[in-house]
Amino acid sequence: MNLKSAIAYILRDGRGMNQNALLEILKSVFGTTQAELQTALMEMKSKKEISFDNDLYKTTARSRRRIPKAEKVKYVIPLWHRRWTMVVFHVAEEEKQMRDQIRYQLKKEGFAVWQHSIWVSPHGVSDSLRRFVENHGLESQVKIFQGALSSRDETELIKSVWNTNVLEKTYQSFIKEGKRQFARLKSMHLEEDLRTKALDLLAKDTELKYLKTVKDDPKLPRPFLSKNWLGFRAYNIYQQLDKYLK
Repeated sequence: MNLKSAIAYILRDGRGMNQNALLEILKSVFGTTQAELQTALMEMKSKKEISFDNDLYKTTARSRRRIPKAEKVKYVIPLWHRRWTMVVFHVAEEEKQMRDQIRYQLKKEGFAVWQHSIWVSPHGVSDSLRRFVENHGLESQVKIFQGALSSRDETELIKSVWNTNVLEKTYQSFIKEGKRQFARLKSMHLEEDLRTKALDLLAKDTELKYLKTVKDDPKLPRPFLSKNWLGFRAYNIYQQLDKYLK
């Protein structure tokens, strides 16, 4: 979450807040300096995203677009039946927009590129993917195959398509940064109301970071994950955020 989005999020209730209170909250969560806050406030005020009256900053309708929104997700690795799904599509060059839509849909469904226009997943085909193909009349251009692979081929496919070490390091960074931020906030001496708002802001920021991380997780079957896969630990942190969000 960038600084201006954080300001809009803090002020979203419409009651307003003075600069010192804003600074205390932002400093406890992001380490924001007074100069950084003043610059952000001046820029937002010039764009009429905030107003200033009676020593209080308040949001305007223009700042609503900065308030981050997020949908809840579940981190569930489906039961694996050792069957792989392959999607092959061929869309004409002049239909670039449709090609991009297909790629976006496949990535959202957890597929990854194996070779040019060949995408694979260890999971089945969702109803939403089938509907997408049918609704866009792509049955002749998008072909879906399912089948089993030998253990050796599975291992080679995993190595060539997904790098679980990189993903685990990303989860590790998420966990480490979250712990560091919560520890810093805990060490700050804030009034109860400001502490509550700071915890709310930190929880929202952590939630957004988690969602950004998990979207790149293909949710590979357990046999291909490390014994203490950090994806589960990161999800536990994400689940606990609700008690801080207001």
